[in-house]
Amino acid sequence: MRTFIGEGLGRVVVLNLQRDEKVLESIRGQLAELGIKNAIITSAIGSLKKAVFHRVTGFEKSPVDEFVTLENPIELASLQGVVIDGEPHFHMVISDLGTTYTGHLEEETTVVYLAEISLVEIKGLALKRVKDKNNIAVFEEK
Repeated sequence: MRTFIGEGLGRVVVLNLQRDEKVLESIRGQLAELGIKNAIITSAIGSLKKAVFHRVTGFEKSPVDEFVTLENPIELASLQGVVIDGEPHFHMVISDLGTTYTGHLEEETTVVYLAEISLVEIKGLALKRVKDKNNIAVFEEK
């Protein structure tokens, strides 16, 4: 385990996404526009018409992922994760009328009515995410 400590919290960003807006793409765009490099997501709820995510499928040394696309009425119950060096890494909990799903949020996940997302900037971190020899993401100091 490696530990990295920031110097405190900065701006609080609240996003109100509307019909047909893309979740991950919208978050990335706002982070870039605001110049936020590191943040934590504190809350995310909403409704989706399309959810795209990936999840692990086994215990191999390098990750093997299954990519899933759902196009149904979907509730977004939660997003968890961090933004490191401007790149969000979020996992979500979603449900349609019959099943609950979890996985890593991917591009093309699309709002049906609204999504409300809040992020808090972390000051004083100088990290980047890189892949190790097993293709697993780790943090390095910049």
